[in-house]
Amino acid sequence: MNDAPSPNRHSRGKFDTVQALRFLAAFMVVWVHSTFYTHERLDASTAIFALGANGVRLFFVISGFVMVVSSQRLIGAARRAQVFAMKRILRIVPLYWLVTSVKLVALLAAPAVVLHAKVDWGYVIRSYLFIPAVNVDGEIKPLLGVGWTLNFEMFFYALFALALLIRIRPLLLIAPVLVLLSGLSLLHAPDWPPELLFWSDPIILDFLAGMVLAGWVGQGKALPVPVAALSALAGLGWLFVPWLHPIVPGLVGSLLTTLAAGVVVAGAVALEPVLGPRMPRFALFMGAASYSLYLVHPLVAPASPHVLGRLGIHTPVLAVILSILVAMVAGALCYLLVEMPISRITDGWAKRREFFTLRQIPAEQS
Repeated sequence: MNDAPSPNRHSRGKFDTVQALRFLAAFMVVWVHSTFYTHERLDASTAIFALGANGVRLFFVISGFVMVVSSQRLIGAARRAQVFAMKRILRIVPLYWLVTSVKLVALLAAPAVVLHAKVDWGYVIRSYLFIPAVNVDGEIKPLLGVGWTLNFEMFFYALFALALLIRIRPLLLIAPVLVLLSGLSLLHAPDWPPELLFWSDPIILDFLAGMVLAGWVGQGKALPVPVAALSALAGLGWLFVPWLHPIVPGLVGSLLTTLAAGVVVAGAVALEPVLGPRMPRFALFMGAASYSLYLVHPLVAPASPHVLGRLGIHTPVLAVILSILVAMVAGALCYLLVEMPISRITDGWAKRREFFTLRQIPAEQS
């Protein structure tokens, strides 16, 4: 999602610090998966960098934040729900379907090479439609494993669009729904439907944290720069540094992680005037490419440990580094050669049909 915002840049709706956080979040996910692929395909003694998965938590807080900020111009428009939904669908669906199809073709052509998947057409259809389903390993994940996060994203977008449709503030609808669902996590039972088990994960409160932060920032508020810097560092430490991350199980642990991710984003937003103009172009580019990086890395990153194993080079550190580098190159190329052209085509198609055209509601009807 490339629509990122900024304090001194609020009018332009742009935060370079948040864009860089997207890259950090994607990089951490690639890192954890690279250690997993190396552990699974080259050397079982390789330690898996489990905390890298918290990059997803950053993604979700950023998503909640950006959706509120970017939807402000929709307020008062007659077709705001339709425009919001169309933009989100065109942003998420085409590339996800394309990459999922690549994995499906690989599974059909060489099933022995594709691990943790099998052909079950009901399951495949649910994967394309963002409906939670149980995979061959007994996990609630789609055919393209990393797509589980998009099942959360699309659920969140659906709630957001519903709020716009019935003309109430999104927070007023979404907050009670997400709080209620997360509370159900205390009652989880194995015989619950996979959809309810999945969407009642307390991780959904990350979106709410981002929304609350956006409302706070929208009121012109921000952390003082020194507090923002210390808070962001503390939050990053909790999320990604093992010796700074005490193990707290269950709902409480998830809430603390939501808080940490929220603090990181709040700190980044407050530091925009200081860090935004100094942000490296590489970080901003990879932030823009983070969706492509996130989707394609599972298709290419496993190749490095596999090839090294075939060559008899059993060096886990090298395998992890190469997996990360291969994933970043593939993600950048996918962004430039696939995602951007698709976006130009779909946006042009939607604009020609006026799907993005807003019409203001007459004052007496609003």
